[in-house]
Amino acid sequence: MTPRRRLAYAAAALTATGLLVAGLLVPLAMAPAESAGTYRVTATRDAIAEDGTTTTLDQRTVSMDVSQTTNLRGRQQVTVSWSGAHPTGGTVADVNSAAGAGEECPFVLLQCRGTASGDNSVRPETCWTQTWAERFQRSSSAWPVWRTDAYADTDARGSAVAAPDPRPAPCFGAARSERWLPFEAADGTTYAGGSAGCAGMAPESANVDGSGLPSNTTYGITGTDGKGSEQFTVFSADENASLGCSSEVPCSLVAVPIMGVSCDGYGTKLPEESRPTASAGARADALCRANDVYAPGQIATTGTDSNLAVSGSLWWAPSNWRNRITVPLTFAVSSSVCSVLSSAAPLTAFGSVLFSDISAQWTPKFCTDDRLQPFVHVQAADTAARTLIAAGTASVVLSSRAPDGGFGKPVVQAPVAFTGFAVAYNVDDSSGRPAKTLNLDARLLAKLLTESYPANSLVGDNYPALAKNPMNITKDPEFIALNPGLPQYDAVEAASTIMTLSTETDMTAALTSYIDADPEARKWLDGVPDPWGMVVNPNYLRIALPVSSWPQLDEFVLPQSIIDAKVNPCYSYSPSPYLGLIANPTGFVQNIVQNIQYSMSNVNIACPNGDSSDITTLRLRTQGRQQPGNRFVLGIVPLTSAYRYSLRTASLQTTSDVAASEKITDATGRTFVAGDDAGLKAAGALLEPDEEAGTWDLDYAQLHETAGAAAYPGALPVYADVPTTGLDRSTAKRAAQLLEYAATSGQQAGTGNGQLPPGALPLTESNGLSALAAYTHRAAAAVLDQKGEVPKLVPDDPDPTPSPTDEPTDDPTTTAPTGPATTTPLTPPSAGGSPSAGKPGKGASPKPAETEVIRTVGAESSFGGVGLPVVLLAGLVVGVAGLSLRFTGRAIALARTAGPALRQRARSAGRRVRR
Repeated sequence: MTPRRRLAYAAAALTATGLLVAGLLVPLAMAPAESAGTYRVTATRDAIAEDGTTTTLDQRTVSMDVSQTTNLRGRQQVTVSWSGAHPTGGTVADVNSAAGAGEECPFVLLQCRGTASGDNSVRPETCWTQTWAERFQRSSSAWPVWRTDAYADTDARGSAVAAPDPRPAPCFGAARSERWLPFEAADGTTYAGGSAGCAGMAPESANVDGSGLPSNTTYGITGTDGKGSEQFTVFSADENASLGCSSEVPCSLVAVPIMGVSCDGYGTKLPEESRPTASAGARADALCRANDVYAPGQIATTGTDSNLAVSGSLWWAPSNWRNRITVPLTFAVSSSVCSVLSSAAPLTAFGSVLFSDISAQWTPKFCTDDRLQPFVHVQAADTAARTLIAAGTASVVLSSRAPDGGFGKPVVQAPVAFTGFAVAYNVDDSSGRPAKTLNLDARLLAKLLTESYPANSLVGDNYPALAKNPMNITKDPEFIALNPGLPQYDAVEAASTIMTLSTETDMTAALTSYIDADPEARKWLDGVPDPWGMVVNPNYLRIALPVSSWPQLDEFVLPQSIIDAKVNPCYSYSPSPYLGLIANPTGFVQNIVQNIQYSMSNVNIACPNGDSSDITTLRLRTQGRQQPGNRFVLGIVPLTSAYRYSLRTASLQTTSDVAASEKITDATGRTFVAGDDAGLKAAGALLEPDEEAGTWDLDYAQLHETAGAAAYPGALPVYADVPTTGLDRSTAKRAAQLLEYAATSGQQAGTGNGQLPPGALPLTESNGLSALAAYTHRAAAAVLDQKGEVPKLVPDDPDPTPSPTDEPTDDPTTTAPTGPATTTPLTPPSAGGSPSAGKPGKGASPKPAETEVIRTVGAESSFGGVGLPVVLLAGLVVGVAGLSLRFTGRAIALARTAGPALRQRARSAGRRVRR
């Protein structure tokens, strides 16, 4: 056989094999994503008569959708929607409270350890509930409704089921009938529970009130149309060690559409000796079949008990449990894996809170891939972090602006992400449900920050400068015009302020840059009343902006007459500036995120059980969790955090055609932009390179012009500040590798391990940000060389290397460059998934802040997510290779005459294919 013929046969074989592999995998590649899905169950409720005949009382086909089930992280919220369920009656405001268990026919959502089937299947004992009342029943009746359950085993229909033996002393005497449901923890401990938890409860259990972390058990409300939707919060082992869900411990979301106990009041399925008497059976059957107390949609009233047979309290009853829908949950790998898998000291990057959710997904990738060196992100005030670079005590700092006066040494500021801040909110509308939209302009934000709302009558009646101002933002005609239909509150102090960080952050600098550039806001801060007469708090009159940390300037203390009267004993014991207590800035962004997520007021004027005779009780506390239906909290958070925790975010105003003196009645003539991909992309188009500062600037003045009308004002880039001289060889290689990863594989959008999370816009050509990624490539080379070079943002000569495109990178774990940087193509963002962009203008000289440096919270991610695409690609590559072999005779001859450079390029291509 001639060499040419052998080559042809080899080509045909490769072609067939490759295309067969690809063809087999295409259907799999086109299958629905695992992160969401639709689930169905036919739920029934039966009744057995005295003669043993069975009647179906109710039957419904229930469908349920879950927004995400993979790559989950602690406290992340997923949206659960359903249809076809029995309408709910006796509804309560807080569906995460134990009171929700009293609803009739709720759609119960639980997080349970285990899977749908097998030896590790979910059981009621492995499902989390936070209060004892949700897993314990007692009755003076011999045949309460749970004993009539037709689908319960004989043992489960006894008079004292699962009661501990011996009975713990705190557990009073046994009732005539008791049903215990113990909780089995991940470590093997069993908590019996019982009345008031007398036999022991898991450490995370509590009847939560105030500022505690609410339960994730949800008693969802189904409308009269059979539909409903709730946000369900998933807990990892970091939040709930007893439940123990992690990447290693499988867990599930279990939905129980309550239909009611299937009635066997006469005990026809029990042995004869265990059955009730005829009269007792008749009473038990009537109790089980009793009519509901509440009509569908009716709100529960105090003192009126619901029908226990159809209540959420019996979610564990076999009749209800058999109708369950079990959805497997996959948790991301926690960053704690790094301490186990890698003994190498990680590269430490100090700074920006805007990078927290990004590092949460990148960190595990770096410590689990042999080709990458681990790094850790330590949150710190941006200004303080930059001083570490200047002092030579840090190798990598993450921030979003250049220091005034520069670093004093050669430092690259390499873009690693394009994200921003968001004004997150938890606000209820007039129906008591979460408001879906919120519009804010810069002047309203200025009013909140400057403590210009009196907040309550104690201030309004005693502070003349603010006496004529609206009590809070819900009473402000400007806010009402932009957000019609929202409730107005007379005394909700949290509606008079906005939660901010007390530390110096570039996020605050960006926010105040936006306010400073707005004509209406700036005039108001300079003393011009708004069209309705509201004035700025005189302590903030003509404040110079931007600032990196919002100052607390108001010194108003309540009058001595109020202090002496001990209206608030805690405040009387320790008087201080009152409006500062209402603003109460915090040093931790996670506090703000959690407060928004659970609608917890951070206003620090509560004095529960304050007793002036006992100074130990005289400590002011935050107001804590607000009552659902009357919630109103606002806070400044990273945009990525808003996406991770499913926080609603306000749209911010850009342009306005309305005269500054006009009393508006609606939003006509004004443009409001959301923090989504479109808004961030438009903001990215406004970025201009500032060669002197070494950063890309967002000109906030353009937001009020036609060119910037569609740009999101909260857009903000994050830079890695790295010296290009003075680093040892090992540190330089690690820092350069981090930059190279950030410019390539790190820009692949997604929720998986090593990807760019929602809330950050990839630095790609299609997003108009390829110049930023290209600079990071050049910066990586300069960091590696350590010759003191700081590349220009825009090269004098056109960059001969390709700029980032929307093609996948051929090596997702790019190592540090060894020569002139080349730009690796990037993967485009998934449609409608992530947002972010921008950068603050130059602000006031920030001074170093004395802040506590904290470890990044919730640094988690997940493995995988690329296996199928890689195999599919490999199959196609083999097929293409086979086709190409048909024409390699001429190519081989050419290769034999090619120079060293061409052969080297061929070898590099071969290595990429093998990878």
